[in-house]
Amino acid sequence: MRAIVFDEPGDAGHLHMEEVPEPAIDEPDQVRVRLLAAGVNPVDTKVRARGMLVPGAPRNTPGCDGIGVIEECGSGVHHARPGQRVAFCFGGVGVDPGTYAEQVVVPEAAVVPVPAAVSDAQAAALPLTWLTAWEALFERADLQRGQSVLVYAAAGGVGQMAVQIARAAGARVLGLVRSDAGVDVVTALGVDSVDLRRPEAGDAITDYAEGRGFDVVLDTVGEQVFREGLTRVAHGGDLVTLLAPPDDVDWNAARLRNPSISLELMLTPMLEGDRRRLKHQGALVAEGLARLASGRLQVNVEDILPLAEAAEAHRRIEAGGRRGKLVLRIPD
Repeated sequence: MRAIVFDEPGDAGHLHMEEVPEPAIDEPDQVRVRLLAAGVNPVDTKVRARGMLVPGAPRNTPGCDGIGVIEECGSGVHHARPGQRVAFCFGGVGVDPGTYAEQVVVPEAAVVPVPAAVSDAQAAALPLTWLTAWEALFERADLQRGQSVLVYAAAGGVGQMAVQIARAAGARVLGLVRSDAGVDVVTALGVDSVDLRRPEAGDAITDYAEGRGFDVVLDTVGEQVFREGLTRVAHGGDLVTLLAPPDDVDWNAARLRNPSISLELMLTPMLEGDRRRLKHQGALVAEGLARLASGRLQVNVEDILPLAEAAEAHRRIEAGGRRGKLVLRIPD
């Protein structure tokens, strides 16, 4: 079969198509999936540039998000069956080969059926960003109806999911952006926004929180945004970051606000081989797909590229300015 691989970390030009052996089921709870599409996420560009999160990855094939048709089931599979169209988030960071390929082997726990009303591209674009946003807001911050939520980089993949999830949960949501396109994207999702390029942005953020700070702050960027988030969280509120806090944070100043600070990495169950958590994440993906099918959730797919153009997809992500997700079509 064909797959996108890289032999050593580097720029997008290191990605290339190769013929590789078809994957084989080697655990009874696995399914083999013929892929139809793969979502492209910033983490894919990071593992390509820096190396897999777990050393010794079999064939350095990126890609966590996928949708495809089950071709074969292991002897211990209970619910999945051949012929099902399924979506999942699994592989691509060092434990198992990723989804930039024609076939992949995945634990049954991770796969969920895709409703007919959801397109291949939508299903491929959903899982990682949806899971990250959901876990950050509900499993790290315990978001409640009526709370105020501040989302940095709200026009990004996770940001778009987060503002929709928080709004649907009955929160007051403010999305922060840095472009005219970002304002348009967040406004189209029915959420208030502040353009950080504007000189009055700081006052606008303070006024939105009525001077008391936000109950939940979601940092999807890191570094200076994390430091800024510490000044925006309400006393006793929750600050959730997707990245490691910078080394030079003034924790004494932060303690005065008594915030809860949480780290979110939705890849942990996959990295640790935790089938129970993978099954839980699968149920969350199923919820996201159901919302997509019913029109209660939007996934903005900006472009669909052939599998062979994976390097171009990476270049676009690294250039920034995306209005939506990029998806690879398989076969191309």
